[in-house]
Amino acid sequence: MSDSSPPRPATDVPCPYLLPDVVVELQRSVNELSLAAQAFSTKKGTTKDARNCARGLAEHAAELVAAVVAACKERPGALHVLAVSHLTVFNDTVNESVALIQTRLAMGRVDRFMSGSSTAGQIQTWSLGIAELGAMLKIDKGGVAQLVLDPARCLELSNAKPDIDLSKLNPSTTKVVYDGFKVVLEGMANMTDGAPWPWKAIPQTVLQFAKLVERSLDIPDKIHDLIREISQLIAMLFNIRKQEASPHQLELTTFVEVFFADMQRIIIRLRVVEKTHPAKSLPLTDRINAIIQDESAKMQKALGNLQTRFVAHTAYTVESISECVLRIQSTADTTLTVATETRTEVQFISHVVQETAVGVVAVHDDIDAVREGMEATHTVVTEIRDAVMLSREKQPTISNWAQLPARPTFFYGRDDSVNIIVELICTSTGARIAIMGSGGIGKTSLSLIVIYDERVVGVVGDSRYFVSVEGASDVGAAAQLLAGQLGLPESSDPLSAAMSYLETIPRALLIVDNLETLLFSKNAAAQKETERMLQRLAGIPTLTLIITSRGAAPPRGIRWSNAPSAGLETISLAAARETFEQISGQPELASERNALDTLLTNVDCMPLAVTLLAQLAQLKNPPSQLLQRWHRTKTGFIRSDGDDRESSVDVSIQLSLDLLEGTRNGTEGQQLLSICAHLPDGLRPAVFDKLDGHFDDIHRARDLLFKFALVSIGHDNELKMLSPVRHFVLKHHPITMNHAAALRKIYFDIAASGPKRMDENFSRLAQNVAPEYGNLTSFLLHLIHIEEPSQELFDAIFAVSEYAYWTVPSTTLREAFRQRLDAHPVWLAPCLKDVARTQLRQDEYALAVVNLHAARKLYATLGDKFQEADCGQLLGECLRMQNSLEAAERELLAAKDTFIEFGDEISAAQCARDLGVICASRNDYAQAKIHFTTARDVFKRCGHRLGAAQCTQRLGEIQIDLGNVAEADAELQSALAEFEALADLSGTAQCAVILGGLRMRQNDYDSAEKNLATAREIFTRMGDRNGLAVYHFHLGQLHLHQGRLQEATENFSIAEEIFTAIGNQSLATLCRDMIAELRDS
Repeated sequence: MSDSSPPRPATDVPCPYLLPDVVVELQRSVNELSLAAQAFSTKKGTTKDARNCARGLAEHAAELVAAVVAACKERPGALHVLAVSHLTVFNDTVNESVALIQTRLAMGRVDRFMSGSSTAGQIQTWSLGIAELGAMLKIDKGGVAQLVLDPARCLELSNAKPDIDLSKLNPSTTKVVYDGFKVVLEGMANMTDGAPWPWKAIPQTVLQFAKLVERSLDIPDKIHDLIREISQLIAMLFNIRKQEASPHQLELTTFVEVFFADMQRIIIRLRVVEKTHPAKSLPLTDRINAIIQDESAKMQKALGNLQTRFVAHTAYTVESISECVLRIQSTADTTLTVATETRTEVQFISHVVQETAVGVVAVHDDIDAVREGMEATHTVVTEIRDAVMLSREKQPTISNWAQLPARPTFFYGRDDSVNIIVELICTSTGARIAIMGSGGIGKTSLSLIVIYDERVVGVVGDSRYFVSVEGASDVGAAAQLLAGQLGLPESSDPLSAAMSYLETIPRALLIVDNLETLLFSKNAAAQKETERMLQRLAGIPTLTLIITSRGAAPPRGIRWSNAPSAGLETISLAAARETFEQISGQPELASERNALDTLLTNVDCMPLAVTLLAQLAQLKNPPSQLLQRWHRTKTGFIRSDGDDRESSVDVSIQLSLDLLEGTRNGTEGQQLLSICAHLPDGLRPAVFDKLDGHFDDIHRARDLLFKFALVSIGHDNELKMLSPVRHFVLKHHPITMNHAAALRKIYFDIAASGPKRMDENFSRLAQNVAPEYGNLTSFLLHLIHIEEPSQELFDAIFAVSEYAYWTVPSTTLREAFRQRLDAHPVWLAPCLKDVARTQLRQDEYALAVVNLHAARKLYATLGDKFQEADCGQLLGECLRMQNSLEAAERELLAAKDTFIEFGDEISAAQCARDLGVICASRNDYAQAKIHFTTARDVFKRCGHRLGAAQCTQRLGEIQIDLGNVAEADAELQSALAEFEALADLSGTAQCAVILGGLRMRQNDYDSAEKNLATAREIFTRMGDRNGLAVYHFHLGQLHLHQGRLQEATENFSIAEEIFTAIGNQSLATLCRDMIAELRDS
């Protein structure tokens, strides 16, 4: 080795994955050793011999760690637990070498590397230990480490004499080693009392030998002899003639081999300590003591594992035991013959032991006892057989399904899901099925319907098992629940016992219910353990595994057979209605049908909510009362007796929220959920993107909500929540101030981008508001209740209300806002007028009149004469609809004069149009035509297309009354085209009704029905009761023309009822007259 060449540090080989911690630590230690050796070598006064020794030490270490890193790179995940132990020992040795060098540097003693006269010999001994470790790790010349146990090499090392004299170790250390082995052997001897041959004799033989060694030999000098004898016993174990054993005995053979393999690993680690420990140079006694204590604990664990295997394989069913008994009795002679042959085998084992001890006589006595035991066993099993046969004759067979939960009595709307899962079970011996979804969606019920399905029973039989792990705190507890359901005795490894049992069943079905607590544990290690448990169960080829869990995506690492259809949605309204009626025991009542459908729709037909509501209905609470309670308290009242997830919607929802809050990004997930709760139509992508800057990672927060099935994806990629979840979050998890401010700005901008009036731009601008109308209404209502009134809020409310007036008339926002405006007359007056305007469209004429009088009074107080006139125009229209024509005319004439005074031609033309309607209702068609024509000319000149189209429609109606069909058709077609171009739904529907009546007069009944159907659809969507009454009146006339008198009477009756309800007495009287004529005819 050249003096000038520096020692090579451990090389960091790039890996496609993170190196194990023990390897990383080893790299660091070896690098420190290289640096320390270099510092030692360059220190003035260092001798050549000491320099070479230090550098040689570092070279050996660097070569070995480079090979280990290379192995990790080439075989990711192959690091064996034994190799970890070896590397830990090696790392400790390296660290002590570093400390030794640094100590000598600090003392200035650089003339030699270590104390003592034979430095080179000590270094050589240490290097040989490193080389021996490399051999155990199977490191070849190419630097590749397999990092696995090599039994042949281990046996070779066990037979070799140690390079270090163990007698030089601390006597207490060797005593611990020996005591550990003796405890293991005594435990085996006690544990295997009932085990098949030859497992009972092996530990007894070795224990006898160990006791002889204890009595007759010097323990410190001969510990390695005991290790060698056990290793030889392991070698003989591998040579047992397995072909003569039964299948069950072969399984036990495998388990015992595993135990001895564990012992072998312990021995090997002690050999590593021997090979790498220069006892005369490095003070490592404490470390060896720690290693021995660690290995003693591992021996106890190995004993537990072996015991578990024996327990698992003795937990057979009564049927299996009886078959074994019959087989043993029928082959009694063969059994005795096997015992004799087994004695020969044990004699061979004892022959080997006899070469080192004189205790073989005791072993032969054990063999005779074994033969006698076998004969006694023959008698015992015969008695067991007789008892089993008698039991089978007198008692019915207890089926596995006796422990299954009850089959759900009421289950509707999931036929497709049931058929998909049943088909997978019947066509595949090892289907892997996940049933995912939000809390209360019906996952458990679906799984129970499947497990009781007669098609499944025909395929699987009684081997159907159901275990709920809801209360399990960890995988160990879940495994105990599983083993208990399988009827297995207690075990230190219940999962292995359960798997061993399930593997013996030709075809089995296992449902693991409520996995969410384990799958979404706050402990990442527990999550991984749960996934590994599922993967082990899924690895049983004859087992059909079904899991149910809250969440959207099934657990990782398993190929799920139903992955595309794993998530459950809510049930249909029809299924929810049937569920409610069957559980409540109340037959459908026509008077309650609308209330029931509204109630079920409000809870999004969530199965748990539907079930609990039906249970409340059993207590004489009709749907109408339940609906009132929903409006008052939302989800709070949907519960039965109890506080668990199946008895309360709130408890079920909170369970999902608890899972979310337990995650790393749970806070942001909760905040995003609170935002979504304010948006009943869903958080749309455009708004989601605008919120991005207000979260650290909004995409991660969204993924968490998907993970726990708290949101779903809508048709337009919006994030949607189930209604019960949304209302619960609104109540218990308020939105943060920062996020509320961000959402406020976003939705105020959307409101400002909507249409301000009905004109040629309405259709285009309405597209900005239409998708967000429900969200705008919900969030603005929230702001109305928490904010002081402001101009910004006023403008947003009125912008949304203007859109609603022309599409889906509603007073919800303005009615809520007016409650906050008593101290703000400037905003209260227009709010009252706008509410009345909408009420007029909704045919609420009496309420509209009250609000218009109040608004006009406020405007008078404020001195706003123009707005007083505007209220007068609307009052005139209300009075006309109430058939108060003279009062209506006075209001309209006064308003018209005021508008002319202010120079507002359009408003004056609107009054002229309404005056024309009054003239037409008096059959003064000439004056009516003058009003309509004059007003239309003004509208056209001012570019008011809507007003012009309305006048054209009225002129068409006059032509119908005058019998001028062609002129009427031209006017009406022109008006209809204009209404459609403006996207005026109300005008389109009214014109379609009139055209339907015209087509009827032309005997074109098919076209008449199409026009009327178009009108009905629009009136229904807008909630226009007057329009619907007009539709039914015209439909009655059509049926009358067709001679369908019964249908005509029905439609006139519906129209009369609506006209009476909205206060239009003149048209109500007309309907009654038509009905009377039909009855008299």
